[in-house]
Amino acid sequence: MSKDFSILYLDDEEQNLLSFQALFRRTYNVFTTSSAHEAVDILNNNEIHVIFSDQKMPDVSGVEFFETILPDFPHAVRILLTGYADIEAVIDAINKGQVYRYVAKPWDANELAICIENAIEKFHRDQKLLRQNDELEKTNSELAQLVASASNELKPAIESMLQSIGSIENSNPSPAQAEALVQLKQQADRLQTFAQQVSQFYQNTHGEVVMEVIDLKAFLDDIREKLPQHLASVPWNIQAELSLQGQFRSDGKRLHMILQSLLINAIQYSDPTKGGNIITLQIIQNAEKAVFKIEDQGQGIEQQVLDNLFGSQKNNSVQALAGVGLHLTRFAVEKLGGKISASSEKGIGTRVNFELPNKL
Repeated sequence: MSKDFSILYLDDEEQNLLSFQALFRRTYNVFTTSSAHEAVDILNNNEIHVIFSDQKMPDVSGVEFFETILPDFPHAVRILLTGYADIEAVIDAINKGQVYRYVAKPWDANELAICIENAIEKFHRDQKLLRQNDELEKTNSELAQLVASASNELKPAIESMLQSIGSIENSNPSPAQAEALVQLKQQADRLQTFAQQVSQFYQNTHGEVVMEVIDLKAFLDDIREKLPQHLASVPWNIQAELSLQGQFRSDGKRLHMILQSLLINAIQYSDPTKGGNIITLQIIQNAEKAVFKIEDQGQGIEQQVLDNLFGSQKNNSVQALAGVGLHLTRFAVEKLGGKISASSEKGIGTRVNFELPNKL
């Protein structure tokens, strides 16, 4: 260790301050004070890596002191000193994430030295993690911008392709050509939807949350009217069951993104071996929240995809196109403070439930 590290020691007992200074001043930059106000001044004027505070002081407790400084100095490692049986305060401090550990008073010099070494190692780990998170955030942002740019470049090409397909359809193609055009149009629609989802994902991760009052019935009707008709090779139908009480307030753009993505996913993965796909959408809304339940009769989704997106060890990988809509949805739901779950059975269908708080 070196004197590159600074320690602040707050205690109302002068002898403890002198003892701490004598023990560690040759190894670290040591600041000692019996005043919480002066301790804040020291923090404002010096880079402090480890903070010790006595729990029982005349004007403020150690827990209260840590609560006060936490917003402005979140990265300093905090250690509570307690010389009496105030276990509740210790547990409270640890549970709130305010302290790294506590040390019983009267403290032992060797134990305190080990505690400081461990605290500095924790500081190193935390700083390394912060740097890695910053680098990851920067990389993800650059990647998202690249993907969004590619999506925007793709849209005109797909629109041109669809226009060409429409022109050929109007030129009296043979039955074989007409069948091929139907297949080609379905694939072009799927690709167009995928490009749109990528663009929406970028907007979801970078755009601000904007709350507004939403008429859920009119909202749903608008989404259903604008869904592409050629997303599946079999007929599909959306049946809505609504139970709405009072107003609902949320982010309209993100809710549109969520519902559209889930419905498109349900349509795209209709089962071609079945005569059709009935998709049921139930919305139950009250003053506290809105609960959405979507169930289809499609092909079903691989369990691994669901585990990756919604399981206890969920991650951000999308291993199949079926996961794109759910991936997009999960991020948007979490952005709005909601929660989402899904289950599926191959050959039977998929069920997705999510709820959003009513931000009235």
